[in-house]
Amino acid sequence: MLGFLNPWGFLFAIFIPAVILLYLLKQQYQEIRVSSTFLWQKAIQDMEASVPWQKLRKSLLMFLQLVTIALFTLAVARPFLYREGRDSADFIIVLDCSASMQAEDVKPTRFAKAKKEIESFIDGLFPEQRLTLIAAGYQPDVVASRTNDKRILKDRLNKIEVTNGEGSMEQALSLAQALARELGNVEIHVYSDKLYESESPNFKSVVFNGNGKNFAVDLVSWSEIPKGLVVLSRIVNYSDEDTALSVECLANGITLDVKEVIVSAGGNMDVYWTGIPLETLWVEIGILDRDDLISDNRGWTVINRREKNKVLLVSRRNIFLEKAITLRKDVELAKTIYEQAYDITGYSLYIFDGYIPEKLPEDGHIVIFNPQPHNGFVEVGEEFVPGFLRNPANTRYAQLLDFVAYDGFHIARARRIGIPDWGSAVLEDEHGPLLIAGEKGNQRIVMFSFDVHDSDIPLKVDFPILIQNILAWLLPQGAEQNANYYAGQEVEIHTIPGVQKIRVTTPSGKEVSMDPTHSLVTFNGAYEVGVYKVRQDAESGILQEAREKYFTVHIPTRSESDLRPGQAFDNVEYGFRQAVPAVHMRELWKYLAWALLVVILLEWWVYQHGY
Repeated sequence: MLGFLNPWGFLFAIFIPAVILLYLLKQQYQEIRVSSTFLWQKAIQDMEASVPWQKLRKSLLMFLQLVTIALFTLAVARPFLYREGRDSADFIIVLDCSASMQAEDVKPTRFAKAKKEIESFIDGLFPEQRLTLIAAGYQPDVVASRTNDKRILKDRLNKIEVTNGEGSMEQALSLAQALARELGNVEIHVYSDKLYESESPNFKSVVFNGNGKNFAVDLVSWSEIPKGLVVLSRIVNYSDEDTALSVECLANGITLDVKEVIVSAGGNMDVYWTGIPLETLWVEIGILDRDDLISDNRGWTVINRREKNKVLLVSRRNIFLEKAITLRKDVELAKTIYEQAYDITGYSLYIFDGYIPEKLPEDGHIVIFNPQPHNGFVEVGEEFVPGFLRNPANTRYAQLLDFVAYDGFHIARARRIGIPDWGSAVLEDEHGPLLIAGEKGNQRIVMFSFDVHDSDIPLKVDFPILIQNILAWLLPQGAEQNANYYAGQEVEIHTIPGVQKIRVTTPSGKEVSMDPTHSLVTFNGAYEVGVYKVRQDAESGILQEAREKYFTVHIPTRSESDLRPGQAFDNVEYGFRQAVPAVHMRELWKYLAWALLVVILLEWWVYQHGY
């Protein structure tokens, strides 16, 4: 059906009779003396007319001028075509921003095509209809809420970007359905490369899926053997035919080897790479053949060898503590006595048993057993006999007591310790804390208010578990080993004591500065795929240290790399279905404007040639 958004535009039609009137009026001429009238016969005939009106003649120029005014009037009136049965006043559109929407089996990409269809939908909205736009990226984001301003909607739509992650379609759909329940008469339209169905008649799915052909690097890992490093890569073929692929291996960005492999349809192949230099920091595996999703054609692994953690134990003699510490294989334990424990540096962890130096080291974490009074670091009071032991409900460090049956501990005596502002009690009784943990800047500290020799704790199987829990918090193994993430995941960076500056460099070269005041920093900008570098600059006294580590970010291939539709569509030949027309209303002014331009050009041509 036909309608008009601006009926007032028909007022311009008043110029149609005005043009006709100009052609009816007799032209008035001024008398001029000339030497001969033979050249002015036509002019003389016109001058002989004595009435001001003349008969309307057929004129192509007049006809084109009338058509020009008519087209201009219609364009200003903004005519449109619309479908009958438009009941909804509100629409909610959910746009899938997951990595698979980057696929090029729908041109130019699934994501770009979806955005173009949504833009057409926005153009087709009636003035009284409102639209809510939800982007299902790493987290669902309501980018526009119940607005009929087409300029705002298009601007917000253009700013939505496709991600390298799984997307958040389930959360976005739940959000859309919750909004629909509040608003009542609402249609939900989902733009994705997967078909979503609902029992609601107001739920419509628009699918963009061309049954793309894709290959992916699903896994890259490394191990060290006597002859050097060996890298394992897994190549997956997400297509319906056996394919020969060229795969390359790069170390620190330099190509080492290229192999030709044949991967069966829907299958995978493990490819091993040897001869990796020992000084390699990271390895990249890449598929050189073109497919419909480029971003999963490369994978990385970081060669983070497990480094020894240097630990210093300052004690008279504590065989129980020594054995519990050395259960950790990556610990290199050194021991010294009180008299020689001054001005010490260079350790990841310092354990002081019955002793606190005048100045505590700043380049490592600290554990203190049985602090003595007047130590200059923490307030120590009189002795008491602990009774019923409990774990405070609000402690931040409850993981230190994981799998530890502390209710069976018996302690002969302990000292009252005031809880410093940097710490909190992890284990206590009614007289005060027995175990304190906390963070002073980026230095982690654990303190026991008793001597383990004055208890039966070393005789229990829970003692080595307790010490390993403490070491896991102070010297987390994951800080060096967990170097592989999916796009959008939080990356935990364990800071080194004394750090002054932390910088994360993305694969594109962008530097991001992080807050160095905490022992654990969370990086939330891992959106690019590739290798990231983390540089920590530390200073302790006159000693300076710069430590660089790497981590990698990948596309979640298990959920995003298979571009084939998850279920059959109506059009199985192309694997593509658009479940609902994208436009409720189509404006015609653009077509009228082009026609107007053509008529104006034709009128100019006619005028120049004197028709």
